[in-house]
Amino acid sequence: MKVAIVDDIKDYRESAGKAVFEWAKDRKEVVTIKGYKSGESFLAALTAESFDIVLMDIYMDGLTGIEAATKLREISLDTILIFMTTSVDHMAEAFPCRAFDYIMKPVDTLRLYKALDEAVKVLPENQPYITISVEKQDINILVSDIMYVLSDLNYCLVYTKQGEYRTRSQFSKFMENLSEFPQFYVINRGVAVNLDNVLDIKGSDCELADKTILPVSKKKKLSAEQALVDRRFQVRRKTGN
Repeated sequence: MKVAIVDDIKDYRESAGKAVFEWAKDRKEVVTIKGYKSGESFLAALTAESFDIVLMDIYMDGLTGIEAATKLREISLDTILIFMTTSVDHMAEAFPCRAFDYIMKPVDTLRLYKALDEAVKVLPENQPYITISVEKQDINILVSDIMYVLSDLNYCLVYTKQGEYRTRSQFSKFMENLSEFPQFYVINRGVAVNLDNVLDIKGSDCELADKTILPVSKKKKLSAEQALVDRRFQVRRKTGN
């Protein structure tokens, strides 16, 4: 597992790195930790490598943590992002960046340990998946990778972070297979989205993390907005935020 710590204050980088190292040692996790003193140096590093988890300060010289995180999401939707900062003022801005957690400084070690414990659970190797048939071949797809599903007569088009799949299945039947996952919500006839990959729902528009805009039916406008709020609250409660 690779962890990046982005903070312009050396003491914070070192203390966070030490905490991550001790957490990994206690959990018997193999971890590589790299520190970056600016958002710019971190983003430059992404041209050659990737990280499973990023601990990001918000108040930094140059690019702020929010700005760096926004650019990170243009490169990777999968990296787990945990903000560590001195103020709650930017918590609302953290949502569009798909932040996994928001921890106040000075960082409590046990609080960080809990966040890392939860983060490990959603790394790809520990995530649930579904199996669909595409051109007579079975393909496993991580549930978290599904962006949205569209009905196409007797088929379903499954749009994921990696690409599009067409599988023979009625929409209602396909949604039955996803019924155990509360993050999926039908926003229109034959249109379902993964709320965990939704940036915002306003009126008749549902904007996904990849900038796709899908229509929300008139009957679903209010309920879809509430479903997104409820899902975010559910995720925050689960992670103890």
